[in-house]
Amino acid sequence: MSGERHRSYRFATRMIHAGEAPDPATGARGMPIHQSATYAFDSYDQIRQWEDGDFPHFMYSREANPTVQTLEAKLANLEGAEASVAVSSGMGAISSLLLEYGSDGGHIIGSSQLYGSSGDLLDRDLPSFGADVTRLDFTDLNAVEAAIQPNTRLIFAETFSNPALRVADVPALADIAHRHGALLAIDNTFLSPALYRPIEDDADLVLHSATKYLSGSGQAIGGIISGSHEQVSSIRDRIIRLGTNMAPFTAWLIINGCKTLSFRVERHSSTTQRLAEQLAAHPAVKTVMYPGLPSHPGHDVAMKLTGGPCSGLLSFELHGDPGSTRSFIDSLELCTIAVSLGEATTLIWPYREGPIRLAVGLEDPDDLSADLAVGLAAAAATLDHASIAV
Repeated sequence: MSGERHRSYRFATRMIHAGEAPDPATGARGMPIHQSATYAFDSYDQIRQWEDGDFPHFMYSREANPTVQTLEAKLANLEGAEASVAVSSGMGAISSLLLEYGSDGGHIIGSSQLYGSSGDLLDRDLPSFGADVTRLDFTDLNAVEAAIQPNTRLIFAETFSNPALRVADVPALADIAHRHGALLAIDNTFLSPALYRPIEDDADLVLHSATKYLSGSGQAIGGIISGSHEQVSSIRDRIIRLGTNMAPFTAWLIINGCKTLSFRVERHSSTTQRLAEQLAAHPAVKTVMYPGLPSHPGHDVAMKLTGGPCSGLLSFELHGDPGSTRSFIDSLELCTIAVSLGEATTLIWPYREGPIRLAVGLEDPDDLSADLAVGLAAAAATLDHASIAV
């Protein structure tokens, strides 16, 4: 399935069919895993025709691979982008993009609330490549505009920040960037294109850790960057030189994960909304950070972006000292203590001196609610009345 006609199909149809067709050599309906490093040519003249652009052919899988190319076509379709490029990891996507626009004297404005490795890359690595970096709170649009410099090339933010879930006003950020001749890049990992497509709100580039909702299995590490043909082509050239291309087996896993994306994310979101409300109502809980709650400072912007569902990730803090968190975590049965998100299993991670991040899976909502209730009761037992009333 390819071509402009197929962009008119609804999202659930496109996530299954976009970029795919039966294998012409065998008739296989499922996408084959083209697990080959190199590709043969028939003759000297065929090589010259390929070099001149007159004969489409694969040459070496670091540069292009049929399975990976299928995933790229699918994601471009789902994002509403002209092109996509698949990368070996989410950080591979982020580093390739930021190097593209930050090296050789480019100025990048990055959110102060980013995934830890993204922030470290901006603060510790990009300056050594000649980048000028400014970090600030993206919910303060006046501060973003004031930070623009003549050499500003890129504004980079997460739709929902990690782990505090601050909400970026993508249309407003796009307006600021474009009025000053810069581009807006959005890490949309926490929402996926099933809930929100930043390019439709004038973002120039969107990226994902495909490890998360796109894969859905917790068994693949990958990244995706989508944008215009020109932007993606330039970034792809850098990825080829860096050697951060995606492996074909990984692409095959993510292709199959995409086919259930909207159904999974709908379930993740509805269960998380319920659990967020449960946590917010419990006296042992100090605060809940989930944009689906009307009390969240980014709630109105989140509703504008997604129309309602706010994905499967929330963060919260308990009253008391680390002992209450320990009692809570150690009393859970269904929540696996692990990082990451977007897979069938619910994952929980307690940050030292910070919030607890809950990545809600696909288990029965009643079972998850009961599991949290046990943990909350254990946490409450460690607290006295005064500490809960703070």
